[in-house]
Amino acid sequence: MRSDAEPKARGAVEYGADLEAPGMLWAALVRSPVAHGRIVHLDLAPARKMPGVVAAVGPDDLRTLLPKAALEAERPVFPLQEIRYLGEPVAAVAAQTLAQARRAAAAVKLDVETLRVDARIEDIFPEWPSAASAHDPHVVGHVHARYGDVDGKFRTADLVHSETYRTSGVHQVAIEAHACLAEIRDGTFCIRSSTQTPFGMREDVASVLGIPESKLLVEGSWVGGGFGGKGSAFLEPYALLLAIASGRPVKLALSYAEEFELGRTTLPAIIRLDTAVSRGRMVGRRVRLLLDTGASLPGRDFAVGYSIGFLLGPYRTEAYEIEGYALQTNKPPFGPHRAPFAPQSVFALESHIDGLARRLGTDPIEFRRLHAWRENDRTAYDQPVGPFGLEAGLEAAARTAAVWRTGLPAGHGIGVACGFWSTGVGAGGEARLFLQPDGLVILEGEREIGNGSVVQGLAIVAQRVLGLPASAIRVQYGDTATAPFDSGVYGSRTLAALGQAVEKAARNLEKSLASRVGVPEVRLELKNGQVVVVAGRRRQKLVDLLTPAERAAGGLESHGKHYGAEKKVDASRVLEGTVYPYNDFAASVHLAEVEVDRETGHIGVVRYAAFQDVGTAVDRTSVVSQVEGGIVMGLGTALSEEMMWTPEGRLANPGLLDYRLPRIRDAPPIHVDLIEGFAGAGPFGAKGIGEPPIIPVPAAIANAVADATGTRVFELPLTPERVARALKLL
Repeated sequence: MRSDAEPKARGAVEYGADLEAPGMLWAALVRSPVAHGRIVHLDLAPARKMPGVVAAVGPDDLRTLLPKAALEAERPVFPLQEIRYLGEPVAAVAAQTLAQARRAAAAVKLDVETLRVDARIEDIFPEWPSAASAHDPHVVGHVHARYGDVDGKFRTADLVHSETYRTSGVHQVAIEAHACLAEIRDGTFCIRSSTQTPFGMREDVASVLGIPESKLLVEGSWVGGGFGGKGSAFLEPYALLLAIASGRPVKLALSYAEEFELGRTTLPAIIRLDTAVSRGRMVGRRVRLLLDTGASLPGRDFAVGYSIGFLLGPYRTEAYEIEGYALQTNKPPFGPHRAPFAPQSVFALESHIDGLARRLGTDPIEFRRLHAWRENDRTAYDQPVGPFGLEAGLEAAARTAAVWRTGLPAGHGIGVACGFWSTGVGAGGEARLFLQPDGLVILEGEREIGNGSVVQGLAIVAQRVLGLPASAIRVQYGDTATAPFDSGVYGSRTLAALGQAVEKAARNLEKSLASRVGVPEVRLELKNGQVVVVAGRRRQKLVDLLTPAERAAGGLESHGKHYGAEKKVDASRVLEGTVYPYNDFAASVHLAEVEVDRETGHIGVVRYAAFQDVGTAVDRTSVVSQVEGGIVMGLGTALSEEMMWTPEGRLANPGLLDYRLPRIRDAPPIHVDLIEGFAGAGPFGAKGIGEPPIIPVPAAIANAVADATGTRVFELPLTPERVARALKLL
């Protein structure tokens, strides 16, 4: 049983919504009533006169409350003039109760000059952008890369397969909305927050408010789900600003409707794919991406530069040209969602490849095997491919698909899709281990976000190195002042990267104890509540091997660090912007069987199989659970989840009544086959597993629908209406 199971079942853990402090005030945000406008007049006086109000702050207060650097920030905490999205906070108030704070926020007088709203990609580029479009003020990121004789490959091709796909915005829908508490303790600015990245948040808040990081302390609370949505600062600058203004602790928590309206989520995209084929092989590729990044700041090409590689896929490519634009629209800024934009990219690519294979009369699985990366191949950016289980996954999928096709009923179809993920092992982290006479303590800076990678994964790494039972190992969280640095819980990196720091620290402990006993290696046991060092037949209590100083300190300490070597791409292939290298390679191959109602367009998922390249499954139960969870989450992206934005920049479905999540009865029987033996960069050859399982799901479902109906749907999600239109029922 996981160590966090019992306290969570008792309700004993403290989430962001549970945070309290003596004398605490409640905060509310004053939000813009328009999606794009210019502030003409902002009057906080009515709010300051309201009952219970202790502080009200707006743009004019920044000069007196914060250092000069806060006004020089790329985007100050409040807009000084231009409003960029509906609901953008323009001021904030703090009062004795939440109800008082909300009434005061509603009393603020705000006069706004309305400006033109560009809420959709088509508002900016009604036609596909030209070469001059990179200089359009709406373009906040532009990436262009090229390799090989692309024009020649297309000119001499036997055929060219061209398609355009569209994807929709998807919300993380963590069970817990954003919440934080800020206060000042002995001159230190302290933030407690439900966050995936305490150290990253410290950096973000320092940048926005112009405060030195040395003056900031961030402590993570328990996290009720993140899925990328809690990876950076969000509410914290507002809460801390009010704490500075009031001199009291301030809590700021979003309602669930506000979570939908203000959250940083995946946003829509348009993807155009052209593939040149000669003698049955893909020989040339052109990829175009228009990605809506909302009110994101200029220069943020990461969303495009990282995700666009997934549009080339895990396939050998002789010649290609890729170009992507990040477009600023009047919506909240783009944010990461589990495997940021990879499921959407793979939906387009794998649908395209599937349609191409069928056009050529080739089995879709065999067509993929013909082009699939193998170990020591080179990526499109000329990086070497490490141990990679894609071919093994395709072989297993082919066997399963053959069984499923036997007696396949009419109206049913089977779809296959592949994906890959780059585990974030390059992002650094550190851990301190304290081996005490009665057990081991792992001190680190990350909170468990629900998947078990911290409380379970890190403990298992130490357990496998040292031999202690799980009951003798405890993970202890620290704040940014007491814990060693770590980059955060994201990118499927926790076990793969922070786990390496734990492994190194554990091996240092093992080496130190072996030296004291005078043998090459030792194992640890727990006997009668005491740690015992085992060397062959010899056993000694740990306490007897400690120096007097170590006994006084309570045990033996070891510090482990992991900072991955920087990976590089072939810069000669990048014409503009930045494309990002991959660190580690994990493959996913998925099969789906669906039933399509040809009268309504409704899709029912009959069964599902996932063949997941995991390197080494450090904890099989947790790994299988992650794969199953990723698949069910991916069903939402595939079939129903869609943030519906109006032309005025308003979210039309800010709640779970109209934003449709998969229900438990929508989940089909799921078969999970873990592919081991293709070692990853993590401890014992493990690969990150948090994100890869969601990536192929929308594509596998879409390809199964095409197999069942003979008709392809080019837009996510695959709602009954879109399927019906594709079938020409509407």
